[in-house]
Order: sequence, then structure tokens, then C-alpha cells
Amino acid sequence: MDSGAGYLNEGPIYDLKSERNEDRHLEKIDEAYIKVIRKFRKRAELQGGYKSLPELWLDFAPIILKTIHLKSSPVQRLLTYTGDFHEFCDAFKEDTDLHEYKEYFEAMDFAWCTILAHSNVSATDRVRIINVLRDGQDRASKLGLQEVYAHATDKADDDED
Repeated sequence: MDSGAGYLNEGPIYDLKSERNEDRHLEKIDEAYIKVIRKFRKRAELQGGYKSLPELWLDFAPIILKTIHLKSSPVQRLLTYTGDFHEFCDAFKEDTDLHEYKEYFEAMDFAWCTILAHSNVSATDRVRIINVLRDGQDRASKLGLQEVYAHATDKADDDED
């Protein structure tokens, strides 16, 4: 449509295009996440399941990375993924070294810091974030780690005030 100034106003077309791209990204993330969950549930079976947390992390980390770059719903997704990450850690505690746990928790801390810095997070979501991070801190301490999620917790607490 001509705006009268000699150029076409294509704003809504670009919005629609970026919305479709976002939808495609969401579908791909969901598919990858479902595969991780299914394979995690098969971990006790002889074939088809994850044998270790590092093996699972290879599939899970790209999901986290893609999630922090979403325009819509990154907080809700990362809340779910973080809760599942804590379950993954518990499930593989006999087979995972402390330095591996530390690396994974640092990556999750980075993801939360990124979300908190670049998303408009409601007060209710901040409370949920703080709760899931504190749950992770409790679980990490049982695994022998201290001071996990320090940056993200501080950021969520600071922004809440």
C-alpha cells in the first residue's frame, strides 16, 4: 500500500514474517526438547536413553541457547527447562563430576542473566525465577556445589526492588 510519500509501508509484512520465523523457531525448540525428555526417560533402558549428563547436555544446551534469543515466552520456557535441568542433575549424580556440574550451572546462570537483562519480566515471574533458582541452589549444594546461580539470583532480586 502506498503511504503517499512515494514508498511502500511494509511494516506489517515484516512483523508477520518475523512472527512466522519465531513460530518456526518455537516449533524446532519444542521438537528438540521433546526428544531430550523422551531420551532422558529411557536412560535406564539398555538402548535409546542418555548414559550421562554430559551426553544429555550436548542436546540440551542448544535448546537453552535458542530459548534465550526468543522474543516471546523465553521466561516461561526457561523456568520449565531449569526445573528439568535440576531433575537431570539429580538423575545422573553418580556419574557426573563436580566440574561438569559447575560448568552446566554456570551456563544456566548465564541464560538467566541474559533473560533478565533483555526481557520485560513481571514481578510474578521474578518470584517464580527466584524460587526455581533457589531450588537449584539447594539441589546443587547436595551435589557438592556452592554459589550456583549467584549472578542471576542477584539480578532477579535487584530488579525486583
